[in-house]
Amino acid sequence: MSIVWILLIIAVAVAPLMSALPSEAQRYEAKVRAYAMGKAISVKLGVTPEIPARFRMPAELSLVAYRRRRPKRDPLFETSHLAVKSMGVWVSVPSERPFIEGFLSLPDGVWILELGVDYVSVFWDEKGDTEAVDEVITALDNLISIQGFE
Repeated sequence: MSIVWILLIIAVAVAPLMSALPSEAQRYEAKVRAYAMGKAISVKLGVTPEIPARFRMPAELSLVAYRRRRPKRDPLFETSHLAVKSMGVWVSVPSERPFIEGFLSLPDGVWILELGVDYVSVFWDEKGDTEAVDEVITALDNLISIQGFE
């Protein structure tokens, strides 16, 4: 009977420690983000750009920004230029003009592209492995030379 009490006390002591360990999903996110940061990509958590409702973006999306810094500031972009995937087609915001994305090879989880003065960003849900991260990095490299989504 005393062995049962000892095991019970040990289980009560160890249970909080086990809950503090990262889950499988958290370990995956850390692995993917560390891989991207190792390739000079800035990973930003937080608020996504505001997209008008008419673009029908799913509300429950939790997106992470992967950013590449421009070699030098681009004065063409006083404000950010955005493109969103709306109903499977890439369109520019706010003009709603579709554009050819043939130069981009993007994973399915990419929803927003952003061209800024100092950086270019891809907002995605981080679904996929390091191969998907490589596709995002290639897209970021291609976006640096783009003058806009019009």
